[in-house]
Amino acid sequence: MKKITLYILHFLLVALSLSVTANNIVYPWRATTAIVERGNSFDILFDNIKFQEIDSIALIATHHQLLVEIDSVEIGMFEFDHYTKSTVNNRIWANIPEATPEELYDLHIYCGGEVSISPKSVKVVKQFNPAHSFIHISDLHVTREWVGTAEDGYAKELELLDSFIEVANIISPDFIIITGDNIMDYTMFDADSAGWNGVRNYEADSRPLIEEKYNNLFYGANGFSGIYGFNSPTFLTPGNHDFYGVSKDDYLAKTLQWNKHMGKRTHGFTFAGTRIILSDDSLGDTENETPSAAIMSGLQGKVHEQFLEENGAGELRILGQHKHDNIDTLFLDKHHINILLNGHNHTPFDELVGVTPTLNTRPGVVCRSGEINDWEKNLGFFRIFHVDGESYKYSEPMRFCQNPTANHNDFVMNLTLDFANDNNGKHKSNQATIENLFSVDLPKCKIRFVMEKGEYEVEGGEIFQTIENTGYSIIDVNTDVKANNKVVVNITSKLF
Repeated sequence: MKKITLYILHFLLVALSLSVTANNIVYPWRATTAIVERGNSFDILFDNIKFQEIDSIALIATHHQLLVEIDSVEIGMFEFDHYTKSTVNNRIWANIPEATPEELYDLHIYCGGEVSISPKSVKVVKQFNPAHSFIHISDLHVTREWVGTAEDGYAKELELLDSFIEVANIISPDFIIITGDNIMDYTMFDADSAGWNGVRNYEADSRPLIEEKYNNLFYGANGFSGIYGFNSPTFLTPGNHDFYGVSKDDYLAKTLQWNKHMGKRTHGFTFAGTRIILSDDSLGDTENETPSAAIMSGLQGKVHEQFLEENGAGELRILGQHKHDNIDTLFLDKHHINILLNGHNHTPFDELVGVTPTLNTRPGVVCRSGEINDWEKNLGFFRIFHVDGESYKYSEPMRFCQNPTANHNDFVMNLTLDFANDNNGKHKSNQATIENLFSVDLPKCKIRFVMEKGEYEVEGGEIFQTIENTGYSIIDVNTDVKANNKVVVNITSKLF
């Protein structure tokens, strides 16, 4: 512990002298987060283009940071896409200390006087809980409609996404799955009130560039949050609109563009007894280059089968893809897939397919899709899933606000969190009120209190963890909020 403390002090002294490089971290990165139990190790795919020694690796969150122990660094050619054959030359294994707070961390790799950063990419958990939850959303289409000039504008979809992120952070699911059409293969300027009849731009060298599209998606713009605003780890699949400036028939170019800006294209992860595999049924694949209903019959299916063999079948299996009409029932039945998540069609839907049977479901869309005339049927929706071992239940489509076609300043939210005092670390007591206008119960909603340093007690919730830093006491509280109800949580210093 003393050694780690000295390393952190050293990091603080030298951080400002480092230059930030173009990101060379491929995993964990944008398309897939790492979820790690504290006390365990995780792997990092890193392109060490200057072939220099890895100096150190840090996990950094708003209120806590630490250096992690490098267990080993493998040097070679590590393929992360079976179609494009894209590789990196370093695979790093790092260990998470036992006492690490449960947080979603930025990953920093210090190498040769430079730092590569993968924001919001490592979620540390105390332990994997067999009872867990996730949110499913789809078809964000961020940068489809552009507000302002090409050089200084922003994606209009962020106005809705930003407000939904506030709701998702109160619900605090264990992870979020986004099933494709994350960006748009064109940019529309000067659209009408329904999101149509503007000027479309498809050209790769015209602003906004592909980099700006992804920056809007992840970092947000104009004061609105993007995906990095979520406090839960996110996992994304490709959709048929997830490319820009290349031919829609050039499958290799599209998948290479995804690798460059998103990292892994097909991947899987585990959470307790749940196995989640995320596929690409839209951009391209090796043996059947044009994606088809038998997408899992090629190499992609073998990649996922290998994942299931290495990690075991688990208790519950989930497959995420983009298209609702591209179902490989042979794969679903063979591997007893319990839940199939998709989007593509913007109207919520669910049915049972195959012999397992498999729940085939899509959530609608959170953001403006351009179909504003049909907003009652599709706009502003998401679903929550609750898993407990081999069983699960899921919500009807939930609209995060009551009026998603209104100006973003006028949204009437269906879930809110308000503090009596500024939640800024300058108080010894506070009160938080969560109001739930949804018709479903919301267990373990999260409230983070930022308080003056001290010891605290809570009424109306349960303290999940306390993080102490040099300036504040961070008190994370869980509370259950019943449907159409309100919960008040009070926090008070024990010495107050």
